[in-house]
Amino acid sequence: MTLRCVLDTLGCSLAGVEADNFLALVKGIKKLDAGMESPVWGTEISTSLPWSIFLNSYTTAFFDMDDGHRLAQGHPGAAIIPAALGVADYLGSSGKAFLEAVVVGYEIAIRSALLMREMGGPRKGSGAWVVPGVAAAVSRLMNGQDETILSAIGLAEYFSLQAPQDRSASFPSLMKEGLPWGAYTGYTAAFLASNGMSGMRPYLADSSLLNDLSERFEIEQVYFKQYACCRWAHPAIDGLKKMFEELGHREEKIDQIFIRTFEKALLLNRRDPSNTMEAIYSIPFAVASYLVHGRLSPQDVSGKALRDERVADLSRQVTLRADSEMTKLFPAKCLQQVEVTFKTGEQYKSGVLSAKGDPDDPLTDHDLLAKFKMLTENLLPEKWQKIPKIIDVLEKRDASELVDLLTGRNHLTSDKAGGMNL
Repeated sequence: MTLRCVLDTLGCSLAGVEADNFLALVKGIKKLDAGMESPVWGTEISTSLPWSIFLNSYTTAFFDMDDGHRLAQGHPGAAIIPAALGVADYLGSSGKAFLEAVVVGYEIAIRSALLMREMGGPRKGSGAWVVPGVAAAVSRLMNGQDETILSAIGLAEYFSLQAPQDRSASFPSLMKEGLPWGAYTGYTAAFLASNGMSGMRPYLADSSLLNDLSERFEIEQVYFKQYACCRWAHPAIDGLKKMFEELGHREEKIDQIFIRTFEKALLLNRRDPSNTMEAIYSIPFAVASYLVHGRLSPQDVSGKALRDERVADLSRQVTLRADSEMTKLFPAKCLQQVEVTFKTGEQYKSGVLSAKGDPDDPLTDHDLLAKFKMLTENLLPEKWQKIPKIIDVLEKRDASELVDLLTGRNHLTSDKAGGMNL
């Protein structure tokens, strides 16, 4: 599962390099930081290590195709893998050490999310609970002792973001749940702890959520995504996919689409998105775009695709209805049911569906490889096929060999830091 998470995250990250605002963001950061130490994947750009972690997290999360966890209600990989791989590359760590750090990061991050839910208050998004996970992963790579790792997690808990999840869903923006800043902050917490800053004893250290840490792995409960939109739209899209497979109807024959769903999904009931973020967080747009294009890729939620009149017209025919039983089962289950009325008067009604890619209905290795190809082959036409192959044997290789494939760097001539106090 760890190898699948790494492959999926890297595909999402490379696709995110195509984000409209990415180069402008890089230019702004480089003005603030003249360091040229760590590469930004999919580019020939280098910046300081913490900012490369920020940027690699930003691209990973941009199109919302990165992995997630149902009970945590968010996305661990987009922060943990960029931070762990960036630090492993900088330190010259083995692939095995990197993979172990990823597992540690997922376990601490997801359990931190569950702890935040237990403690109450407004729902916090991924940018809050990934911070302790990133700190733990990075501290592990720095060979931190137990007290240092505890300090890193304690600092991370203290520095964690507010990341109001419902607010960010209602008003989507380029901050992407705070994931890039969460990755940056988690790295900073580990950096400070490695240089002697003590932190409070983490709340997580005294939680029963750690009782089964070595017996059950939350990373095994991660889901993977097929579509470039919020997970809350995926069951409906899967239902429409089944409809096309069974009936062969085209979108021009559709009159109305009704979606029964959990109450939180109504936060994504916007139409006519003006930018990629609004499109990603719009169930009507996501459903309509899939029906028109037969897919929902990064290209379908950006650029001229946002102005497709066929999609706009069809999105106005989508109605969301909250269902009390589905609401009770959320977030453990993300369920929806689709009912379509055609202009002929014919109707189609799906069963109650969860999304393909959940642990109980996983994507196959072939599915994940096809997704990786779709996300990366245009950007890395000569190297994309090599990346899954090296991930498969990464436990016996150096982490930097993977980074070399993600960039234009030659590993044989790259200069490794070799130190621990980053």
